[in-house]
Amino acid sequence: MKGYSTKQIIDPWFKMPDDYDELVKVYRTLAKSADQRLVRLESYQHDKNFAPATKWAYARAMHDIESWSGSEASRFNTAPPASKVDLLSKIQDIKHFIESPTSTKKGIIDVYQRRANTINKKYGTKLTWKDLAQYFDSAANDKLDKQFGSKTAIKVYSALKKNQSEILKDIEDKKDLHVKVSDEVLQDTINDYINKHPKEVQQILKSS
Repeated sequence: MKGYSTKQIIDPWFKMPDDYDELVKVYRTLAKSADQRLVRLESYQHDKNFAPATKWAYARAMHDIESWSGSEASRFNTAPPASKVDLLSKIQDIKHFIESPTSTKKGIIDVYQRRANTINKKYGTKLTWKDLAQYFDSAANDKLDKQFGSKTAIKVYSALKKNQSEILKDIEDKKDLHVKVSDEVLQDTINDYINKHPKEVQQILKSS
């Protein structure tokens, strides 16, 4: 029986074999590739620029793995499902992970950069993908989130940027950034944060 490569299998024109044993070979190939990516993503957590490496595609993969093999499982490459239908279904879950941009370091960078570009365009900032990545590992970010709610961070950053005398490098990487806060309330919120956390603010300003 012929072998398969991961690159061959994820090609849109690839036709899944009908034979169960052949499908198992496809499954094993993809599962091994996917598990290698999971290991790499786990190792990236120790890099300050990739602290959220186990979010996004990794988190979805863990959910799928648990649904197939139970809460103790942490890898795709386990005993293949007994039925052809289930085997095809698990293969599709593995393909979804492998094809997800955030299953690789390059993909994570691309995702951060796209979001940085969106924020820069909307708020006139000059953030890099690393700025966004470092945000997730920021103690000051945690304080800001707890003080005002996570969705307010972008507004705070933007308002401080406009003041030009203070730049608070706190940003929020969430899709629902539509926060309606009046200018007066926003300024009071910023002033209150600066007054209550002067040391944290100064530290952030020095690193900006």
